[in-house]
Amino acid sequence: MQTYRINAHDVLFDSENHQYIVDGRHVPSITQMIDDMSPSRAPKVDAEILKKAAKSGNDLKRMIMNYETEGLKTYHKEMQSYIALKRQHQLDAVHTQPIVLLYDSGVVIAAGRFDMVVRSPYIKGLGITNIKRSRHLNHERLTLQLNLYKRAYEQTYRKRIDYLKCIHIRNRYNQYVDIPLNHKEAHALIKSYTDKHPLDYEAFID
Repeated sequence: MQTYRINAHDVLFDSENHQYIVDGRHVPSITQMIDDMSPSRAPKVDAEILKKAAKSGNDLKRMIMNYETEGLKTYHKEMQSYIALKRQHQLDAVHTQPIVLLYDSGVVIAAGRFDMVVRSPYIKGLGITNIKRSRHLNHERLTLQLNLYKRAYEQTYRKRIDYLKCIHIRNRYNQYVDIPLNHKEAHALIKSYTDKHPLDYEAFID
């Protein structure tokens, strides 16, 4: 269990079960919000295959984070793909794996964690990017997920996010994918979620 102090909130993050506790109250992750309101329609895949795919994805992210935070370079074909993409776009990771809080009417309704906030001389401002190594990208889900992360990051850290990207790596393939900004879709999902799971806002007033 990891403990953080974020915006005067005590945040506990159970990475093993991917659960967030904010000020003693369990809140869903942003991914869980999306799953609740917009369940995946992807065909069912064998559990063992999903487990292996998740491990490969987590291994890649761990290699990248070790490189970005500690300068540790792992000699692996997918790591080489990342380094090539990083050099091509001159990416600078300015914030790695930040925890963000998503607010509605001043109340934390969800929390989340994404891969990186980045800067590049080729694009004005700061961007959010997540790393994916799946065979195919679910662009609809990525758009919703990253727009919610954008909203939450801006609320939590008071810094503007100007663009959204996906770093897609698989074997020696790499691509830096544009993800559209869509404030309305993110707002609509939050409204639908709070309508379905209404909070007693008065309980948060001292």
